[in-house]
Amino acid sequence: MTNDIEILKKQVDDLHAILKKQSLLISKTGESVMQLQLDKQRADVKKFDDNFSTLKVKESAIDPTDFATNGDLVELVGELQGELSHIEERAIRRTINSTKTDSNDTLAPMPNLDGDIPTLKEKHLFVATLGKFENIGDEQLYRLAKFYERLPPAMKEEEDFAKIVSGKVEEININEISDAEIREELKKYSKEELNEIFNEVARYLGVRCRRGANIW
Repeated sequence: MTNDIEILKKQVDDLHAILKKQSLLISKTGESVMQLQLDKQRADVKKFDDNFSTLKVKESAIDPTDFATNGDLVELVGELQGELSHIEERAIRRTINSTKTDSNDTLAPMPNLDGDIPTLKEKHLFVATLGKFENIGDEQLYRLAKFYERLPPAMKEEEDFAKIVSGKVEEININEISDAEIREELKKYSKEELNEIFNEVARYLGVRCRRGANIW
């Protein structure tokens, strides 16, 4: 939730920066127009000779590309509204999940940072009840943590990202990882680290259960 708010604050700051920049540019444009009008009036009063009758106007230093178009602002506002909707949706579902205490209680599926929500068909991601989450296996826990971006990128994902950067492939699905690859990745984690991964996912989902001692 803290990360979501920080991301949203940054996007709001970006919007303020764009508006401030546009206001400054508009102000400069107005000053330039006034200066041009004043120069023309002076030229008319002094009745320059033909050799000096053409008023030389310096090229404006304003780059038109610096202006934020209405389309840019509409798009940014739309993105912010979408982020607010995702944050609100996650907050509601976390509140619901925080009230679950019985092992048979159904958990509300939680959207990830992209707004994707696991369905009943996605057994490797969907955890139907509190009891199933409390007893979740390491492989499914890894998949769930990866889906909610509670883990750093695996080696294969780093390799796939490098392929995208180099232009070898256009897109990949970061959630497409085989059971064998997961088992290989799990070897890198100690029991304590896996407990912390479980607790990170539990906090994200809003459930109260924890693994280990003295855990918030």
